[in-house]
Amino acid sequence: MQEDIFEFGIIVGRFQHIHIGHEKLINIGLKLCRKLLVFIGSANQTTSQRNPYTYEYRKSLIEIIYKEEIKNGKLIIAPLDDWKDSTILSPKWGEYVLNKAKEILGDYPSCIIYGKDKDIFKCFAKDTVKNISEVYVDRNSLLISATKMREFLKENNKKEWEKYANPKIYDKYEELRNML
Repeated sequence: MQEDIFEFGIIVGRFQHIHIGHEKLINIGLKLCRKLLVFIGSANQTTSQRNPYTYEYRKSLIEIIYKEEIKNGKLIIAPLDDWKDSTILSPKWGEYVLNKAKEILGDYPSCIIYGKDKDIFKCFAKDTVKNISEVYVDRNSLLISATKMREFLKENNKKEWEKYANPKIYDKYEELRNML
């Protein structure tokens, strides 16, 4: 795979909490883009059952895993507050995301990387992304979800949790459990 074929790429996710599926998306973005912006969504939300971890905590887990990429400026992590009605995916939400990316990067991204999802097409109007490449990664190939990771934590199933967590955050297991 040719590396750095795009100037700026973005990924949007809640990362409640990061797992190997998220890492697959980030790693693809790091290979394809000179600079990758990872938005951590629902950054303005208080903790809840759906969002048990704060923005700062989710960011810290990603920083543990991608310390070098952040240090060398290839990876940027930023908060993304929910937009009005966070349950509705619409082209207005897509414009909001792209404008936030432009604020941080100084330009619109040239690439968006995301897990292919039936609703993702509702997020961006065709004319809004006409000059932006979209990289879809089939969600089935990601093998795991953050919901399942939280279930492993609730069940105290460390063995299954470790199959899908990065070894760099194994020492966070009890901390993650206690926050649920």
